Amino acid sequence: MPYKGKTIACVIPARMSSSRFPGKPLEKICGRELVLRVADIANEAKYIDRVIVATEDSIIKERVEKDHYEGWITNSHYTCTHRVAEVANNIQNDYVLNLQGDEPLTDPKDIAKIIEFGIDNDLDIVQPYRKLTDEDYKDEDCVQMIVNNGKILHMERRPPEITDNLITQIGLYFYKREVVADFPNCDQTWVKYWNGLDIIGFCGKYDVTPLELHGRTQAIDRPHHIQIVEQQLMELAE
Repeated sequence: MPYKGKTIACVIPARMSSSRFPGKPLEKICGRELVLRVADIANEAKYIDRVIVATEDSIIKERVEKDHYEGWITNSHYTCTHRVAEVANNIQNDYVLNLQGDEPLTDPKDIAKIIEFGIDNDLDIVQPYRKLTDEDYKDEDCVQMIVNNGKILHMERRPPEITDNLITQIGLYFYKREVVADFPNCDQTWVKYWNGLDIIGFCGKYDVTPLELHGRTQAIDRPHHIQIVEQQLMELAE
């Protein structure tokens, strides 16, 4: 059911050529492919009208379609947000949720919370975060974001200083459809030269509003993360 009459598409970007873990979308987590586990989460979440897996790899498209999810072949892009933007330019939904294809522990209730917050406040972009911990700061896979006057201004994987306005990024993004569709027209200089941190491309042109979520969930960035996630899933099932 739409939230306040607004239609929402969840776009899951996935590709086989991840630099840190090639082929990971089709790696199995407790017997089910990673990309399908993420699609299942989106399908379970309230307010999502459609789930689209956006990929440049036919093998991913064929696998998700076998489970009756939409698979879209996009052009090759150097960021996942360009892939989401390509889809956004070809759909009519009011909003787009970008759920990263390596986040199999995302809570569907958090997705609903993000959607409600974004629509209730008529926001351009909602960027979930968690409070910075020492573990996050030492983890090169965790991105730290700088907040000033309630908006995200910048991000780095290892900022030189730890300050009170430093927070940790979570791999979920909620946009007005026309905002993410405009991403290729945003200044890409920082995106290209600062480790591909896509949200930087929006900063300064659109407001990026943080929303705190609680708890630390493990993304699949590297092969050894599979065992960690499988253990957490088994604990949740007990």
